[in-house]
Amino acid sequence: MVRPKASVTESPVWGMAIVALVLGTLTAVLAPLLSEGQVTNVALLYLFVTLAAAALWGLRLGLVTAVIADLLVNFFFIPPLHRFTVQRAEHAVTLFLFLAFAVVGAAMLSRFRAQVIRANARNAETDVLLEVSRQLAREPNTRVAMDKLCGVIGRSLGARGCSIVLADPLEVVGATLDSVSAASPRRDEAAVVNEAIRSRQLVRLNGRGRPGASPAGAPMTFVPLAGTTPGVLRLVGPFTPPAGVESSKLLGALADEASLALDRVILAREAMRAEALERSEEMKSTLLSSVSHDLRSPLTAIKAAVSSLRDSTVAWSKGDTEAFLETIESQADRLSRTVGNLLEMSRLEAGVTVRFEAVEVGPLLEEVALATAAATVGRALTTASAPGLWVRADYALALQAITNLVENAAKYSTPGAPIAIEAASRPGRVSIRVSDKGPGIPVDDLPHIFEKFYRGSKTGTAKGSGLGLALVKAMVEACGGTVSVASSPAGSVFEVELTAARAPGQ
Repeated sequence: MVRPKASVTESPVWGMAIVALVLGTLTAVLAPLLSEGQVTNVALLYLFVTLAAAALWGLRLGLVTAVIADLLVNFFFIPPLHRFTVQRAEHAVTLFLFLAFAVVGAAMLSRFRAQVIRANARNAETDVLLEVSRQLAREPNTRVAMDKLCGVIGRSLGARGCSIVLADPLEVVGATLDSVSAASPRRDEAAVVNEAIRSRQLVRLNGRGRPGASPAGAPMTFVPLAGTTPGVLRLVGPFTPPAGVESSKLLGALADEASLALDRVILAREAMRAEALERSEEMKSTLLSSVSHDLRSPLTAIKAAVSSLRDSTVAWSKGDTEAFLETIESQADRLSRTVGNLLEMSRLEAGVTVRFEAVEVGPLLEEVALATAAATVGRALTTASAPGLWVRADYALALQAITNLVENAAKYSTPGAPIAIEAASRPGRVSIRVSDKGPGIPVDDLPHIFEKFYRGSKTGTAKGSGLGLALVKAMVEACGGTVSVASSPAGSVFEVELTAARAPGQ
């Protein structure tokens, strides 16, 4: 069990030292000044010190203070002075009553102190669990909800980082923003995870000096989850619960919440798989009806061009031959893009493995600019990102999603008009906006723009399969983010929001 460090008002050693200092100072000041007739006033002052000691440091120190104060009053203020003897009966009664009142008062105040400590501990524990429940209830996206849950747990325990690890398969399903917690578990951590689940007890990995130590050089604690889905709560670094809260009790409550959240993730995955199976037949028919034209048209054009070139009865000029070859190349590229988009969508819907890492936004946008250089020829493509912006995402998926947005802008906006990519920080998130100058998107098309196989009502001469923006949405959501669009006659703005992350090593 990890216990919080004792403060001055909780440490009996500090309490004894302070009480000794106060009693010594009080005696040194009062002994030369007060006479025998003021014993009652002296006793009241010492009684106040006794009650204060019991209220601040508990019954045991209160009783010790009461006995010491009683002896001091006897030794320094009741004749004969500087002796532990009493000549008059009323003095003996005074000392007895002082000790009795001091003991009773100390007991009452120490009991009150214990009740206050328990109440504060319950309030602290309730606040933590209430915040956990709020985060889970507010966020519909299970991945984002798990990340927020880990953030609350990490803050409440004062841990360096926190993550929820699914045992089978071994993967992180929620984590705080630091790179250590977000990193996928190593293979040798599987044994630690399995041991924690099997024993139903905490298992710790030291930062150094033993096989299987934490790769980050910080100790790790694995707390087993008690739900139907095997998993653990992984805490990075030492942790300290709120003052007065027993760590084992709070860890158990947080582990229960994490277990419920993990069951929610598994149920969401099963629901997604069931929905995918239910729609599979519908998707097949939709695919054939929506893509047949995009597959048949380039094949027909390629077949016609090849047949013409093979016709020996016609003497084609060099220009005609070049035109036929250009047609074959362009239609083959179109066919390749359509098939590639279909395969990528199928891969994402089947549940691609997402490799989360801390990604710096500035270099990511620069690579997007390089990847779209051919598509944006004749346009001004600008990128702007505040320094030090990092997101938690799969680098390849994030790169492809933003690249698709830029290519989409180049395809459907006014020819030669500029395109801008801008990144900005928001609380816990990073916003990446791709804006263009063009005719905009009709209002009726906006609710359906990210649906598979949906083609806008005003696409002009630009043709597509209706998969580009659906792919963007699937990639961004796989990274735990969201994508939205705003449009006007002056142009369109696509906005991608991803979870903010800390730079590696921070």
